[in-house]
Amino acid sequence: MTGTQHFDVIVIGSGSGTKLIRPVANLGYKVAVIEKDAYGGTCLNRGCIPSKMLIHPADVITTIKTEAPKLGIHLSFDPSIKNPISINQKTLVSRVCSEIDKDSESIGPMYDRLPNITRFDGTASFIGPKKIRIQLKSCVASDTSNSLSVVEISGDRIFVATGCHASVPTAEIPGLAGTPYMTYREILRNPIAYESMIVIGGGYIACELGYYAARVGNTKVTFLVREKMLRGEDEEIRKEFEKEFSREFDVRIGYVVVSVRYEEEGGGWFHVTIECKETKDVQVLKSRALFVAAGVQADVESLGLELTGVKTTKQGFIDVDHRFETACPRIYAFGDVIGRYLFKHAANFEGEWLFKTLFAPPQAKGSVQKWTDENGGILYPPIPHAVFSSPQIGGVGLTEQQAQQKYTPEGIIVGRCDVADVAMGAALMATSGFIKLIFSRVDKRLVGAHMIGEQASVVIHMAIAYMHMKATLDDLMDTIYIHPALVEVLRDAARDAVRQFNEKQ
Repeated sequence: MTGTQHFDVIVIGSGSGTKLIRPVANLGYKVAVIEKDAYGGTCLNRGCIPSKMLIHPADVITTIKTEAPKLGIHLSFDPSIKNPISINQKTLVSRVCSEIDKDSESIGPMYDRLPNITRFDGTASFIGPKKIRIQLKSCVASDTSNSLSVVEISGDRIFVATGCHASVPTAEIPGLAGTPYMTYREILRNPIAYESMIVIGGGYIACELGYYAARVGNTKVTFLVREKMLRGEDEEIRKEFEKEFSREFDVRIGYVVVSVRYEEEGGGWFHVTIECKETKDVQVLKSRALFVAAGVQADVESLGLELTGVKTTKQGFIDVDHRFETACPRIYAFGDVIGRYLFKHAANFEGEWLFKTLFAPPQAKGSVQKWTDENGGILYPPIPHAVFSSPQIGGVGLTEQQAQQKYTPEGIIVGRCDVADVAMGAALMATSGFIKLIFSRVDKRLVGAHMIGEQASVVIHMAIAYMHMKATLDDLMDTIYIHPALVEVLRDAARDAVRQFNEKQ
């Protein structure tokens, strides 16, 4: 170990931390980046991007199996073939991993070419409020000799952007520890098409990747859900998803996992004992694979936060103020690790906001003042989200339940339109799906929008733009919509809201 190197800025994590690393270095600051895993973070390596690359083939298979027959398209198959629609999962996963790894592996060398950035490939641990010890991975650091295994650095400002990792309830489920279960990290790189799989969880990770496994692998997937699926969604949207998803897959709602046992003989079998919360009936399910998607937790275990004065919440996320500063001055945290919005696009916005407020010269601050309150804290724009499953979900702003709490039930108007009721919905022969627009009754402002069904993640962007501009119902009605595009559901939901406003005047 040599003497301590000092930096103007230290960024721990190379996912959304990228929103600070290069921009700050380009201003002449001396920047250190510490990454213990693959460069690019969760989204690039084991989250948003690879999952959507795998889910797209699942959507194609769904179209062939479910949608094509409704349109009178019939494909001829050999009746002796058990699964006539198939895909080489090994080839698919290999292609996706190759593309992802290529992108990830290009990031480190790119940093090496920039004069003000020093990267450390290893695990960071605080040894004081402004001092970090790095256990180097394979003794690699971009400006130290390969003989070193540990380095110590200090910084004027330190930013923690370590994200989250899978939360695995080994303490709550006897027998789970030590078995070859998968989390999202493993299933995204798994080339095996199992004949059967049990999924523990009903959140968006379970619904997206369980759907992928069922469609691409022709896998019989059973979902075990303690209470309800996608519990953070608007209740009407959530119920519609639960209904439609359960038509396609084996969904057991109201069940708890009592224990897990793994049997290696016969190619490997999981024996999962479950209990119905209502009836107390107990049964044992058997499957070749087990996917645990029971949530995520902040990736902070190795950071040594107790040596800094940085506090965490009851849920284990790093506690920050409205400027993303922790209880230890000049140590900041943002992204998934603070637990506000567990979306890559939200983490990117937070990183960009930090750069503009702390480092950018006046001419480069852009519209940051629009998203900054009178005390210098962040004001979030509408944060959208989507669930890429079957059916698809897109949403932004308040749910109907949240709007009722904020404005009272009488203080809102909810316009609604079924996908099947517009021309493109008819062309698609849609049998389910709808959009709902939530308006404040006092000023007619759009305060929430939620859609389930075909192209929901795309259609919802019109509502995102409207909310960003603080649009009213009149603005929606003044817009010309392409006919017969699916976005006409938004127009007709607005028309429904107009009808209700007129009736209640």
